[in-house]
Amino acid sequence: MTNHRTAARPRLILTTIAVAAMMLAQQASAQNQDTSTQRVEVTGSSIKRLATENALPLTTYKAEELTNQGLTTMSEVAVALTVAATNEPVGGGGGGTMINMRGLNTNRTLVLLNGRRLANEALGASSVNVDVIPMAAIERVEVLRDGASALYGTDAIAGVVNFITRRSVQDVTLHASTVQPEQSGGGDQKRVTIVAGKGDLATDGWNVYTAFSAQRRESLLQRDRPQIWDADKLASLGGTPFTSNTSGGSASPANFTIYRNGRPAGITGNPYFASGCVAPGLPQTTVPSTRTNANGANTCILDPGIYPQLLPENQQVTLFTKASLAHGEGKMLTVELNLSRSYIDAISPPQPFGANTDYDRLTASRRPLMITKASPWYPGGSGGVPAVAGLNGEDLALTWMLDELGAAKLHDVQTNHRLVVADEGQVKGWDYRVGASYGYSHRDSGFKENFVRTPAVYEGVAKGILNPFGAQDQAGRDYLASISADGQNFREADVRYYGADFNLSRTLMDLPGGALGIAVGGDWHRETFEENATMIGDEVVWRVSGSPGNNPSGQRRVSGLYAELDAPVTKDLNLNFAVRGDHFSDFGSTFNPKASFRYRPFKALMVRGTVSTGFRAPTLPELYGTPRTLTPSTSSWDDPLLCPSATPNVAGSGTLTTDPRYAGLGLDPERVCNTRLTTLVGANPDLEPEKSKTYTVGFVIEPVKNFVATIDFWKIDMKKTIAQINEDSIFDNLDRYQDLFVRNADGTLQYITKTRLNMGGLKTQGIDLSLNYMVSTRNWGRFGFALDGTYTDKYEGQNDEGSPWVDSVGRIGALATGSTSANTYIFKWKHTARVNWSYGPFFAQLTQQYSSTYEDTNALPTQQPGQPFYNVIAPYRVYNLSTTYKVTPKFKLGVGVNNLFDHDPPLSNQRLSSRVVFAQNIAKPIGRAFTVRADYTF
Repeated sequence: MTNHRTAARPRLILTTIAVAAMMLAQQASAQNQDTSTQRVEVTGSSIKRLATENALPLTTYKAEELTNQGLTTMSEVAVALTVAATNEPVGGGGGGTMINMRGLNTNRTLVLLNGRRLANEALGASSVNVDVIPMAAIERVEVLRDGASALYGTDAIAGVVNFITRRSVQDVTLHASTVQPEQSGGGDQKRVTIVAGKGDLATDGWNVYTAFSAQRRESLLQRDRPQIWDADKLASLGGTPFTSNTSGGSASPANFTIYRNGRPAGITGNPYFASGCVAPGLPQTTVPSTRTNANGANTCILDPGIYPQLLPENQQVTLFTKASLAHGEGKMLTVELNLSRSYIDAISPPQPFGANTDYDRLTASRRPLMITKASPWYPGGSGGVPAVAGLNGEDLALTWMLDELGAAKLHDVQTNHRLVVADEGQVKGWDYRVGASYGYSHRDSGFKENFVRTPAVYEGVAKGILNPFGAQDQAGRDYLASISADGQNFREADVRYYGADFNLSRTLMDLPGGALGIAVGGDWHRETFEENATMIGDEVVWRVSGSPGNNPSGQRRVSGLYAELDAPVTKDLNLNFAVRGDHFSDFGSTFNPKASFRYRPFKALMVRGTVSTGFRAPTLPELYGTPRTLTPSTSSWDDPLLCPSATPNVAGSGTLTTDPRYAGLGLDPERVCNTRLTTLVGANPDLEPEKSKTYTVGFVIEPVKNFVATIDFWKIDMKKTIAQINEDSIFDNLDRYQDLFVRNADGTLQYITKTRLNMGGLKTQGIDLSLNYMVSTRNWGRFGFALDGTYTDKYEGQNDEGSPWVDSVGRIGALATGSTSANTYIFKWKHTARVNWSYGPFFAQLTQQYSSTYEDTNALPTQQPGQPFYNVIAPYRVYNLSTTYKVTPKFKLGVGVNNLFDHDPPLSNQRLSSRVVFAQNIAKPIGRAFTVRADYTF
């Protein structure tokens, strides 16, 4: 962390640079500009130039090209970027889609809309959710595959993705599209769009347009894709296929364990076991256990194929409006308004209760759900529940699932607004750009259907109001309605962004290669973060995130100045230098330079390169988020003290301690061996910024007409990476991390500390390759071929400073980002290849998306190298076919097939505990799907 007393130094340096540049510019005579070719500002530079003059590794995707690839949502666009390790957003999560360039994690990629920042998603990793960006208004996407802190400041370590909207619209276009899976059951998508505008900037001097889009994806349940949880495939990966020869957990009707003298007697049962686990008035969701030993016998087991969800129901609505007014001599005033809302409804199995489920959220405590013979619903009692042989009025501990209510459904809503007012033009020989923006991001996470308060359920059973063994009577139904939590939010969060920026650029003097260009600029912004985790989360517990009762908040102000100099030394050699200083109100200042060159020794070859430093300031949630949250560990472990093992990194290898010091604790092996231990996670106000150095060297080759090849080598070195230390690292190095285990006076574990820390470093390098070729024929139209690929040679990370460097190419995890990057893989090679043909009004394109082989998660001892279930995922290829036909100049029709050859997702052991056996990070579970789209313009 830079000392606050040094904060003035970068500002003084940059102010001196800026003042000197302006004085020099005022002395320069006005230069006549060549208007035959338009000079534009590209992502990564603040000086206008010809696109062909760019020394930066920049890739541009036009909107129609994205459509031709079969991409229908911003989520699919993000996943398709070859420089990214962005996961497919499947499962029940509500965070949206965040771009993860170079596998450095989403909060190290800067996402812009028209060159300006958006408010981050209000919960999670403090990244921009690209689902809020208006795809209907997008003209192109520019991807800067290089660090850019010298221009944009924090977050741009891995690169920049800039979504650029249309400049103006003068007509009305209606669009409708659908994606229909070949297999029935769900996962289909529908989208409608209206883009309407009026006014000609050239003749009228103004334009206003609006782009409205609404889309919906239906839920897809696991049972509708049986090949994804096939028992034989599960067994082949080392998982445990569903079998009735096991003990029942939470079930409906409830299972019980007999208690004697206040302790479990190891005898289990279920009053409806003899009738095949069919209880009057209840849906059939369980089957009888075939287990014969006393503990676990005579119970009912939940059928695992009924409730799991592969894709949640999702809806998105965006509205983008832009108004432009020409004024003065070549000046343009613009106002942009973007409104978006995203809904995700994710279902889970019904809410469970009992000793195998947390009773509250704050302490993660567990307690048995007891029923006594005083209840009319006790087996053999007056309520009509069947008697159980051998049961003599003992207290019973229940494990109950409220199937009577149905699947539990969470509701996640994200709202994002942004308003920008900007002006640009020329004044006294300077190109200027000024703007002010306001961004707002809000997220609600809450209970939509079938959630009740846990303590009230315990009370209802104890008082004999609730029947855990069958359908509720009217009193029970009324009681469940009175303790319902449906419609309430357990977590809310706001992020607000206030910003202002300016940029001045012009040419200074003529050099042998052209005009010397200068730019100076600056920006100021204020961010605020506020979260409200309500106490309802402590009562419900099931599927709750956050720490109930904690309302963390934080704010910061950031001011920055930058300068850029572009020097065409000769016709063939161009040098560029940039420098930026930033001052943060909460941790001090940082100073980042960048240099680049472009050299063209002959017409067919250009050599380019960059070197820069970068940084990422700790985000507000990382600094000021929930300070202390107790939560179960992500994996099961043995308590190193109370269930010691010679191999503590292998869960289930420990045995209950025989140390006489702990003999009086009455230890339960299920609570200390091979179980989810309590961990403490949260924010850290003492975090320091991450630092990085980035290097690129590339070649642009044009050996023949209409063929362009680019090859760029890149290298990124980081230090002080911010992350939660992952559990594997803790249990692999117990001697080093012994102080992270906080214990009570009697030796029992209170929690394992996993708060965010500045950890070790990261080194990654590779090559980006791009090929583009187009050939026109006299009689057969035009043919095109393109390929964009990334080869990652090295991805070495440290879990903390001084620890060994471990390479993760072709394996799970960005090590330096710890547990925040679970199921993120670094591919050795990833590409998108396209072949297209256009003939008159007809266009067709075949797209291949390819990812190379990699090691699976392989978390179990039997899945380690040399073991029988060690799994390596084969290369995965998906082909999308897209066609378009212009029926009339105003009407365009498109049809296509996604996943043309209906390739099943590759088998993976990522989620064996959920009995899902496909690689969700690279593939969707939908299968082959047919697309139809239509556009009409008038």
